[in-house]
Amino acid sequence: MKQVVYVASPESHQIHAYTLNSAGEMHLLQVVEVAGQVQPMVASADGKHLYVGIRPHFSVVTFEIAPDGQLEQKAITAIPSAPVHLCLDKTERFLFVPSYHQGNLAVLPINQQGIAQAPIQLIEGLNKPHSSNIDWHNKQLIVPCLGEDHIRLFNLSEEGHLSEARSEELTTAINAGPRHLAFNPNGEVFYCLNELDATINVYRRMGDLYRLMQTIDIVPETFNSTRWAADIHITPDGRFLYASERSESLISVMAVSEAGDHLQPVGHYTTQTQPRGFNLDNTGNYLISCGQKSDFVSVSRIDRQTGALTELACYPVGKGAMWVTVVTK
Repeated sequence: MKQVVYVASPESHQIHAYTLNSAGEMHLLQVVEVAGQVQPMVASADGKHLYVGIRPHFSVVTFEIAPDGQLEQKAITAIPSAPVHLCLDKTERFLFVPSYHQGNLAVLPINQQGIAQAPIQLIEGLNKPHSSNIDWHNKQLIVPCLGEDHIRLFNLSEEGHLSEARSEELTTAINAGPRHLAFNPNGEVFYCLNELDATINVYRRMGDLYRLMQTIDIVPETFNSTRWAADIHITPDGRFLYASERSESLISVMAVSEAGDHLQPVGHYTTQTQPRGFNLDNTGNYLISCGQKSDFVSVSRIDRQTGALTELACYPVGKGAMWVTVVTK
C-alpha cells in the first residue's frame, strides 16, 4: 500500500505532495503551483481525483491523481463564494462546498470523468457554516454553523438536492462555535469540535434524532490563552480522537469508549505553530500536522495502545500551510 500526503499552502499558492512509507518517513514527490490561494481539499475514495478550493477567484480545481501520486490539473470550476471546506457524498456524484464568509452552501455534481461541474443548488441564509459532512448512510448532510451555534441537517435526494430537516437542528452552547466533525466508524456517534470554547460535543443517533452525550474540553486545566480550536480526526479503528488548538499549538488526544459516546483525555502534545489542519494516515499509525506559522509539516507516530504521539520528523512545505489530505494508492 502506498500513501501520499498532500499539504495545501495558500500564501504560496502551492500543494506539496509527499509519499509516506510504513516507517513514517516522507519523501517529496511533487510541488504543484496552484492558480490561487489553495485551501480546502478532499480526495475521492478510489484515490483518482483530488478536489481543491481556491480564492480569491472562487473556484474548485479538479486534479487527476496519477498511480505514483502526482497531480495533473484537469479543470477549474467557478463557484459563487469562498470555499471553506469540501465534502463528497458516498457515491462521489456530488461535492458540497460551504462558504463561511458568504453564508451559503453549494452543491456541485461530479461527471463520469470525475470533474466537478457548475453548482446545481445554492442554499443561502447560513451563519458562518464551517464544514459540511455526509453521514454514514449518505442520507443527511450535517453542517456546523459557527455563527449561530447550530448544527443544521439537510436531507439528500438521489438527484443531489438538499432539503433542511428543521426538526432535527442541534443547538450547541452559546458562543461554542461549532466547526468540524469526525464520525465514529460504528455508524452511531459523531463528534463536533467547537472552535470558540475549544470543546467537543459527542452526539449519538437515537432513532431519528441525535442526543448530546458529552461535552469535553480539549485544552489542559492550566490553559490561559484564547481558545481557538481548529481540526478533528478519529483513527480508523475508532479508538482515539485527535483535535488541534491554535493559540498554544496543541494536539489533544482522547481515548474513545467502546460504544463511542464517551471521551477520556489522554494528553496534549505540542505541534507545528498554529495547526489549522492535520490528518491521520489511513493505517491509523501516523498523525501529520501542518502549521500556518511554521512552513513545516510534521509526522508523529501514534501509540496504538495509548494514543500517545511521538514526533518523528518535520518536512518543509509552503507558506501558511493549513490543510492535509492523505490518499492511499
